[in-house]
Amino acid sequence: MKLKSIMVPTKEKLLPLKEYRKLFEISPICTVDVLFFNKNFTKILLFKRNNEPLRGVYFATGGRLLKGERFLDGAVRQAMREVGAKISKNRLIWGGIQEEIHPNSIFGKISYHAVAIFYGYLIDENKFKPMMDGQHSEYKWFSIKDKNLHPYIKSRIKQFLKNYE
Repeated sequence: MKLKSIMVPTKEKLLPLKEYRKLFEISPICTVDVLFFNKNFTKILLFKRNNEPLRGVYFATGGRLLKGERFLDGAVRQAMREVGAKISKNRLIWGGIQEEIHPNSIFGKISYHAVAIFYGYLIDENKFKPMMDGQHSEYKWFSIKDKNLHPYIKSRIKQFLKNYE
């Protein structure tokens, strides 16, 4: 799937693709992400990405933090926007901060550099049915010990569990 355009919401207006591209060229992007765990912290719900970076890889939900937006509010907004999850910011559990660098992005060879702020959230794996917004094509529960998870996801799980204890 070749990306033709992307409109990124801001509180004032939508950010045109051209301006969003400029951000990628000159600065890291601050993101806020949510890791969905089952109630026993033995499984994690991941979503197969449609776009670069990591097209075709199962990863967490999340996206750019908006100017003036609190971290928790961003996490709630992103969870709703990307997978239709109505979550409570009072139930978000601090995970940590992780730097992520990829050689490509939605803008081809322009690298992706993110400062990812992430939270964990407990959900009932038998009741929650995500809705896809176009960012992801499918979802799947994985064991948190699955050796095939992306290294950034493994790192997030490890950091989250350490902070949770």
